[in-house]
Amino acid sequence: MRFVIIPQHDLPLVHLMLFFEASPTLDPPGREGLTALTNRMLLRGTNRLDRRGIEDAVEDLGTELLTATQSYGLGIGGVVLSRHLHTFTALLGEVLTAPAFEQTELEKVKREMMADLEAVLDEDGPLSRIWFRRTVFGDHPLARGAMGTPESLAAITRDDVIAHHRRLYTKRHLIVSAAGDVQADVAEDLVRQALSTLPDGDEHELSLPPMTPVEGRRVTLIHRPDRSQHQIVLGQPCIEAGHPDVIPMGLATIGFGGTFTSRLMQEVRVKRGWSYGAYARLAPERNGGLYMMTAAPDRSQCIGTLALLFDEFQNFVEQGLEDAEIEFAREHMIRAHVFATETASLRVAQRVRALLLGRPADFADRYIELISAPTTDEIRASVRRHLDAGGLEVVMVCTVDDDLLAEVSAMEGVSEVRVRQPRDFLVKSTS
Repeated sequence: MRFVIIPQHDLPLVHLMLFFEASPTLDPPGREGLTALTNRMLLRGTNRLDRRGIEDAVEDLGTELLTATQSYGLGIGGVVLSRHLHTFTALLGEVLTAPAFEQTELEKVKREMMADLEAVLDEDGPLSRIWFRRTVFGDHPLARGAMGTPESLAAITRDDVIAHHRRLYTKRHLIVSAAGDVQADVAEDLVRQALSTLPDGDEHELSLPPMTPVEGRRVTLIHRPDRSQHQIVLGQPCIEAGHPDVIPMGLATIGFGGTFTSRLMQEVRVKRGWSYGAYARLAPERNGGLYMMTAAPDRSQCIGTLALLFDEFQNFVEQGLEDAEIEFAREHMIRAHVFATETASLRVAQRVRALLLGRPADFADRYIELISAPTTDEIRASVRRHLDAGGLEVVMVCTVDDDLLAEVSAMEGVSEVRVRQPRDFLVKSTS
């Protein structure tokens, strides 16, 4: 196991999180959602404590015990008073090494996850992003979401959970993060003792096949009746987090659509008033990534907004940002970095995230240096290398009628238009 520990003794608190290198892409076919379900099940009882017993033990410590399933790792831990660190670490060890995985709790977690899937149907923003991930990645493993589908969740058995737990929660894939009122050697000793029975584990196969580029401009319309506002998400697959161009691409993206003064916001909101906001985002993951733009125009302005996003993206790729736009983005990122590193817990989180994403070990510590290094010409060149102005996957949650369908189909470069119902995403794994 690896340790990332930064002491800071101004408050009697310790932030302790255990992260395991894993991903929903490791879910077996037909068992999508298994990784997230297994992580949730850790808090549902051990061989000694039932669910209520764990909750009472956590409450007695005056803290919370939380789990998180992300695209690049599984986390469990919390913030505890330093005088309770020994007890809290022992509880973490029990939860990880001796889970009961009771059948009754398994069925409850399944129902909760199915309810979470249903809840997405009521929110157009999350629904648009879920559909976008599905359509842009297609059959690639990155299209799998953490929550699975009702069918895949129903198929998961207790034996599946036990085997998946044995596979994922191992010392080989563990990164321990601690920050606050603790010495590094004390934290390491406590964790090693608490997790002494955790298996060493075998190597995961975390590499994934190449992503398929988007050809043409393909539009998926998710029909929601009586919508006065339409949610637009468009973009394409992009570079992974460890790619050498992730910094220049990130700088370009901030200048293009990452701040209130960025080009997209100025063109869509300030000049035309078509949407409250318009943003661009580079979302790199361990084995791939997304480039995406978003806007939420009034129904009457959705075609104009989509056409403008097409044009602005093409100009961004082919002509690039002005030097002044790039330097403003660089200064913004440098100034904003202090807010991500002002405490020991934030600095630890930055280092752990870099490790989980497959970045160089010194990425977080050299961040300002890395941002300062690329020239404006190098930044523009990175955009041209990795983005294709003609290949865009578009998802719009909207009210579909014959006029809208005809207008979208007639847009320049649109090669395919599909109409789907919101619930259709439940038949295939999604995020």
